[in-house]
Amino acid sequence: MKIVIDGSDLAEAVGVVSRASGAKQINPVLEGIKLTAKEGKVVASATDLDIYLKKTVKADIKQSGEVIVPRVFVDYVRKLEKSQVSITAEGDTIVVKHGDNVFNFQGFAKEEYPDIVSLKADPHFSIKADALKDIISKTTICASTDDSRPVLRGILFEIDGAELTAVALDGFRLARVTKVISNHKDKTSIIVPAKSLVEISKLLADENGEVNLVVENKFLQVSIGNTVFASRLIEGEFINYGQIIPKSFSSDIVVETSAFAHAVERAGLLVRSDRINLITLKIVDKKIQINSTNEIGKINELVAASLTGKDLTISFNAKYLFDALRNIDDSFIKLSLTGEHSPATITASKDGDYLFLILPVRMS
Repeated sequence: MKIVIDGSDLAEAVGVVSRASGAKQINPVLEGIKLTAKEGKVVASATDLDIYLKKTVKADIKQSGEVIVPRVFVDYVRKLEKSQVSITAEGDTIVVKHGDNVFNFQGFAKEEYPDIVSLKADPHFSIKADALKDIISKTTICASTDDSRPVLRGILFEIDGAELTAVALDGFRLARVTKVISNHKDKTSIIVPAKSLVEISKLLADENGEVNLVVENKFLQVSIGNTVFASRLIEGEFINYGQIIPKSFSSDIVVETSAFAHAVERAGLLVRSDRINLITLKIVDKKIQINSTNEIGKINELVAASLTGKDLTISFNAKYLFDALRNIDDSFIKLSLTGEHSPATITASKDGDYLFLILPVRMS
């Protein structure tokens, strides 16, 4: 293989796909990145066998071929100045030249590298990039980090007609978001690893149009510009979340989102190092009083609110409450409650496409 490529393009390509080449793999070759050169393009690809990333950039191909470069190559090209880079490979020996500088190193054997998964281009459904970003930001915060229940480390995607409903829960909180989709096919239910959706969100940062998603052979694939990302899906049965969400409440509180979020954040400062991160909400008539206490001191915050129903005192983990509030764009939200030991939900004060459920902390 012999190519000449812009250093910035090369650095961007290997930088993107390196997120799929985890360090300290059982198989060292998975720490490497495959570079495939043909037909005026270089394809950089990497995998840890659960996620796959592939990015295509233009290059002057003197001789087609492919090599598997080690992690140090990624670190090296990221530090190159904007200049033309020449890469020549004979067998597993690779030479990188830029200006008068030369980097010689040994690559991995091509035969040892696994095939990069390749799915059909025909989408299972399409969704606006902003809608997908909103799903990811609202649900991944509620995914479990416990290895004992693998399905809860993922986000349930339920595709039914022109709607996609995404659900995450970790035993203490739940998030549900529903968005409109297009080009949908059959009714489908899949579980996507939360960590994969976080990676997709990074790729979507500058996207504003529609995104096509392919579901095939236990994989989810998304193509964004010249980058293709694929993730292995989680197998198993997701929890019947519909049984968890209360059907009725005794108290509804409408409050300004920003004011409430800032008050919760400030109250949480005092207890953020505590195990349960406890804050208490006392809801009376037209206000919410938010308290936190420990050996250092006490914080008392007051927020104006509109209450329909019974007065109530209830305690929450401040982090769980703030995580939900900081991912809401609506000016006002509705906090719905039944009692101090029952789950609370957060929804838009009017029509909305999301619901957060948070279990209270039981006080002795």
